[in-house]
Amino acid sequence: MYSGFNLKINAARDCGPDSINFLDPSYIELGETHLGDAPGKVHEELKKLVLEGTEIPDGVAIQNDWFPEIDADIFISHSHNDCKLANGIAGWMNEEFGLRCFIDSNVWGYTNDLLRILNDKYSDKRKGDDGGIVYTHEKCNRAANHVNTMLTIALQKMIDRCECVLFLNTNQSILPYEKTLRDATDSPWIYSEIVCTQLIRHKELKEYRKEIFHGDQRVLFEASESLRPAYPVSLDHLMPLDIGNLMKWEQSYRKATSKKHYPLDYLYQQFPVRD
Repeated sequence: MYSGFNLKINAARDCGPDSINFLDPSYIELGETHLGDAPGKVHEELKKLVLEGTEIPDGVAIQNDWFPEIDADIFISHSHNDCKLANGIAGWMNEEFGLRCFIDSNVWGYTNDLLRILNDKYSDKRKGDDGGIVYTHEKCNRAANHVNTMLTIALQKMIDRCECVLFLNTNQSILPYEKTLRDATDSPWIYSEIVCTQLIRHKELKEYRKEIFHGDQRVLFEASESLRPAYPVSLDHLMPLDIGNLMKWEQSYRKATSKKHYPLDYLYQQFPVRD
């Protein structure tokens, strides 16, 4: 990661005709599809690894096949409830700048399927007294721990691979934390991603710029209503960003007579040079 931004955005207010309509269906569709069909190739490979493999599945092999690493410029961290907004922003960035945005909900959308397949094979699947399917609680917990660990590591690796991280700060992702008057989130995944951006190594631009210009649901383990712990988070290390910055970025890029600079450089020009 080279740079990170805290984008405060209100879809109802900031996506109107006088700004940028990120909820335009064409932007949303482009955001969902611009990274190709990587997700669709994963399901059968996982079945082979888990159902046709050895008695003890290879965790690294599952992670590599289930969570494929993809070359992208921007990692968009967002609430599961903001999927359309995240895809719309990704589609707009791809349309206007040719940038590739990684949204985990589009690429790793089969996590619950992975957990179900593992439980079907390893958690004593059987019929319950009411005719439904039941598993052994302890073995289900073990499978969930493995899946969550693989997902967390894969997310961290992807954040490290992307030049820029964009956190969508909405009322779906950040909520007031009354006890300390600090921002907080009830999503363990958002919490993990924000902490990762604090701890992960910061790399020079030259490590990302292999070429001048790129051509061309998150399925969460959601807490139940009875369990919604709050994770206090600090966003101070992320540069503040708003719809005005995005509009200025678009305008400056369009006005450029030549596109010799990388598209993200036109965004970085609005902020102090980082040490």
